[in-house]
Amino acid sequence: MAISHTLGLYIPFKLNRLLTKDEKQSRFVQGKRRKGSGEAVVLDLDTVVRMNSSYLEVMDKFYPVKGVIAGPMMCMIAFVIGTMVWFSYGALISPNFKGGGWAFLLPLSGVCFFCFLCGRPLLKDWFSKTHYPVRFNRKKQLVHIYQVKGEIITLPWKDIYFTTSKQKVSYCIVGHILAEDNETVLNTFSFGHVGNKTDLSRYWEFIRCYMEEDCLAEMAETVLYCPPVEKRREGYIIGLQTLIKMDSRLEWIPNVLLLPLSLIESIARYIGMQTSKIPQWSQEVIDACAVEPNDPINVGAENNSPHRWRTVLANETREVYDAKNKRLKSANEMIKAKLDAKYGVVPEPGTK
Repeated sequence: MAISHTLGLYIPFKLNRLLTKDEKQSRFVQGKRRKGSGEAVVLDLDTVVRMNSSYLEVMDKFYPVKGVIAGPMMCMIAFVIGTMVWFSYGALISPNFKGGGWAFLLPLSGVCFFCFLCGRPLLKDWFSKTHYPVRFNRKKQLVHIYQVKGEIITLPWKDIYFTTSKQKVSYCIVGHILAEDNETVLNTFSFGHVGNKTDLSRYWEFIRCYMEEDCLAEMAETVLYCPPVEKRREGYIIGLQTLIKMDSRLEWIPNVLLLPLSLIESIARYIGMQTSKIPQWSQEVIDACAVEPNDPINVGAENNSPHRWRTVLANETREVYDAKNKRLKSANEMIKAKLDAKYGVVPEPGTK
């Protein structure tokens, strides 16, 4: 799963190429209601950093697995350096050692080369940015993208070609910036969630409804958790919770077995968060996203439940679980009713 999140960060997107057949078939079109099935019309998938009437800021797709690749890299570098130091110390104190400094040159060069190879992906997590957010500006119909290279670009909502990108065994939503021929990809950015196509369809509808529909109050009710990274660094506990979050109690056994690896990854994640800079939006973006005083829509990490561990371990009480599902169902029903009134009733798949 971690490999699925790396395209665009560790592995650059392919640019200056034509759109593929799959990208054309999987396009998400602005101004068009997305057909779906089931009770959920929209899903935020724990990606919302801040939501108000002016803008919706979401996480990058790399955030959930930050530390997963850095953890093993960190361990390998520490092992190789430790082994080199141990052998060097043993050789130097040995009475039979008669070599000079040249005896250590070759292994030292090998260690340096190995550290260089492992250090490059490590620095994608460390000494970079804590995350790479994307802002959807509802009032001005703009999208502000904080790119991996540190640049901030702003594009009209209608000018972006949104589609799915296959990531090994899963998918994510990407936005393409096309040339004048509307075929050549000049730039690509990703955001939000990596998962199956059904979830991505509902996630896209969450983004589209925010930008285009009159249902902000209902959408705010569907956001149950916001990553606490706005203008601050993530703490160690939050990072550990993000890495080990379970969807059901069936995951308890494999997660216990993988706990040592998760702890290593959480340490690497924490180092990455503490050594990285918090992304800062330019003044132009801040001005463009100005929030009206007393905005009735204001969703952020301050609204998170204090019982996060229960959610992480899939161990919520029946009362809390039922109340949460009732809230989500009610909000989605109201959103669906508004969309049906505007676009007409969309039949469920398999019905006439």
